[in-house]
Amino acid sequence: MAKEAENLLESQPRVEEMRALLDLLRAHDPKLVELESGDGAVLVCPTLQGRIFCRIENELMHRLDAAVLAAPSPSEFNNLGGNSLWPAPEGGAYGFNYLPGSNRWLVQKGIGETPAKVVHRSRDRVIVEKQIDLTNRKGIRLEVNYRRVVSVPAGRMPTGFGLAGLTYCTEDTFEPIGSYNAADVLLAPWSLEQFPGAEGVDVFCKVLEPETPINVDFYTEPEGRIVYGTGHFTFLLGGRPGTRSAQKTATSPELIGALDSNRSLLILRHTAPQAGIYFNIADNDQPGGPYSAADLYSVFNGGALNFFELETIGAMRVVGQCVTASTLVSETTILKGRMEKLQRYLAERHGLQL
Repeated sequence: MAKEAENLLESQPRVEEMRALLDLLRAHDPKLVELESGDGAVLVCPTLQGRIFCRIENELMHRLDAAVLAAPSPSEFNNLGGNSLWPAPEGGAYGFNYLPGSNRWLVQKGIGETPAKVVHRSRDRVIVEKQIDLTNRKGIRLEVNYRRVVSVPAGRMPTGFGLAGLTYCTEDTFEPIGSYNAADVLLAPWSLEQFPGAEGVDVFCKVLEPETPINVDFYTEPEGRIVYGTGHFTFLLGGRPGTRSAQKTATSPELIGALDSNRSLLILRHTAPQAGIYFNIADNDQPGGPYSAADLYSVFNGGALNFFELETIGAMRVVGQCVTASTLVSETTILKGRMEKLQRYLAERHGLQL
């Protein structure tokens, strides 16, 4: 009981800080739309490029960089946090985070700066859109319609576990405006969901064959931080920043999640494999080529940067030889409560004993 009381006292300043960040977010984006869900709400922020944040009661769940929000850089990428939509791949010959002939990583204006516009709003659904320009590393310039459909499904909250929480769904679409040959352009939607924390956070993937090779092409091998269990593997966050892993569609991963002992949170993300073409989205030169992997889920371990990402990845759609609209459908559930209750929920609902 003494240890439990100590943990409770340590968590209070963190809870108050996340409440203050929620107020800051609301004040910063006057066009913000809140969709009530479970014990909280989903906050869709068109002014912040179409990012999504969540609250349970009055506590912000996602990472929000208050300093960057208050004083954004005029020249560098402003990594604010939340759930953001990016074009895949990141690196390789077709990447969108490098311009032709350059090894300098960047985020293009349409993703990192351009605000979105609310085109539909109802009690349980919001749609935001914007038209953006993208240039890939091969020098091909694309006009693309960016669209996010955010909804809160009814009847998804677990009962009988004594947990607070919410669930929301996204349908993220990139639709090329014009004709672009798949020999010159790879394009798929990629959802990056950021949360604060590192040490004390265990990320996991439910997968039939957990020891099937993981795509660790992104940065460096997360040595000693991946542990294999029955029907899952766990990625222990922390340590040095910049480690990342991805799980291939061929291994049939069912979901990805995080158990945060510091905040007593469980986060689950799910996307189903789609018809289309999956490819390597890694942030490097991809010496094996773009089809050396087929990524469905990915994790970023920020380590000393003290944040992490749970990522879902869509498939590229091709009609004839041309890239066409592709949509990534994802579901996120965030639950808050005592750790033993969160672990019981994982065991009983998902068959996972971490």
